[in-house]
Amino acid sequence: MKKIIIIALFSGIIIGAKAQKKVDLGFFGGGSYYLGDINQSKQFYSLSYAFGGLYRYNINSRYTIRGSIYYGNLLADDQDFINPFQQSRDISYSGTVLDATLQFEFNFMPYSTFGRAGEYAFYTTGGIGVAFINTSTLQPTYKLVIPFGIGAKVNLGKKMGIGIEWGFRKMFYDKLDGFENPIDPEYRSFIHNFDWYSIIGISLTYKIYGGSEDCPAYWDEKVIEK
Repeated sequence: MKKIIIIALFSGIIIGAKAQKKVDLGFFGGGSYYLGDINQSKQFYSLSYAFGGLYRYNINSRYTIRGSIYYGNLLADDQDFINPFQQSRDISYSGTVLDATLQFEFNFMPYSTFGRAGEYAFYTTGGIGVAFINTSTLQPTYKLVIPFGIGAKVNLGKKMGIGIEWGFRKMFYDKLDGFENPIDPEYRSFIHNFDWYSIIGISLTYKIYGGSEDCPAYWDEKVIEK
């Protein structure tokens, strides 16, 4: 099953390589943070570094398939919270995660990466992925994750673009922090059953043209039609 997941993650990249005139390559930089038994609900808690790269295949002005690999740092400490149970429990952990995902993007408005400078779109994304985990509390392992998020992207020119994205990773695993359900029975949260982590940051993308360039007028016409 795990081999099938890994193959699926990168099959879209292999297929897309034959149609590079619709491909963007990009670099990502930002932060990552954890939600789970220690940090139960606080967004952007202990935000640490994250970076990586992405490969985006633009099917049309609305739909995109994207493969990405991100590396992030995760930290948490009970002493950062005023909950009496956590103060007395006094557990902490640190670690890293290597995040490989295949996601589908939907643009809320028509968008072309080779359009005019200033052209932009808001989008939502979701898919499937694998997290390679290495922390202070458990042996290195990898687990299935469900990635989803929201973002915005804008053209800097006919070949360059910039974007910002806030993504979440739903894990089917409750020991990312090394602890399984060690939570105050008086305090429950929507993430109690499994741990999560989140990645937020900015990407800079470069448009790759394979062969002749697409005609911007053609895409403009398609945008008008839609």
